[in-house]
Amino acid sequence: MQLNSLWVEKHKPKSLDQVIFKNDQERSLFEKFVADKSIPNLLLVGTQGTGKTTTSSVLIKELGVDPMDVLRINCSDEKIDAMRDKVKTFAYTMSVGPFKIVQLEELDYAGPDAQALLRVLIQDVSEFCRFIATANYVNKIIPAIQSRFQKIVFSLPAKDDILLRAAEILEAEKIPFEVDDLDKVVSTTYPDIRSTITSLEIYSSSGQFKINNGSGQNIADWKLSLLDLLEGGAFKEAAKLVNASATREELQDIFTFVYQNITRLPVPHDEAIILVANYAYKHAFIADGGLNMTAMFIELSMLK
Repeated sequence: MQLNSLWVEKHKPKSLDQVIFKNDQERSLFEKFVADKSIPNLLLVGTQGTGKTTTSSVLIKELGVDPMDVLRINCSDEKIDAMRDKVKTFAYTMSVGPFKIVQLEELDYAGPDAQALLRVLIQDVSEFCRFIATANYVNKIIPAIQSRFQKIVFSLPAKDDILLRAAEILEAEKIPFEVDDLDKVVSTTYPDIRSTITSLEIYSSSGQFKINNGSGQNIADWKLSLLDLLEGGAFKEAAKLVNASATREELQDIFTFVYQNITRLPVPHDEAIILVANYAYKHAFIADGGLNMTAMFIELSMLK
């Protein structure tokens, strides 16, 4: 029996026209690469889930590069020697097509020594091999590497574009849905498109899109509850939920989450933005992140 594909794989873009780009200029740039049948070394930079790896794979496919001419390396997993040996062996063997491509995933997780080694390799094999690297944090990549790539920054896609794509997926799966429920899920998972699609599948397990299906499987469940509390102005209850549910690492993301949904809050939006920004700044210096977060929600309740 063949297992059904996960939606995140099933609905992955197969061509550039299915990729959500930040604007038409960025789309035109990638279309030009395909039209020219050639690319420079590319460094794709952006936050998690914004489509860097997917765009890289789609570009390679549309360029018509033979799978035998593609090597994918996760830089966070590979040791320096293994990376050197794999890339050198791959790059110096005869290609099937005009050039080979090395995909360097999470290049920012490679240490300075590994990056220095890659710098030399990139220079040595530039005539017959291209590199496409992805990274979340460009500041972790040494300047000598950056200078050898054309950097493309993947900014956050428009929320409305992700909402439209999410609706298309549910329609393709023949899953009935309410627009308000779909909007809440997209607002909760934004801008991580992978997380959005995963949530769609979980909440559609009954054959109908229901965000209160009690699955308990989705990491975003408590954030949906948080969104309801914020919309209702129940800020003190929101503080309790965050302190009970968010990990220490997730606390920083809550400031962004509140800001991205600021128009849903029943308080003056300009004042709320200034308040959230101040507490986000304080978060970097305070020992008790939960205390700082609670203070922010209390002050938000006082804006009403």
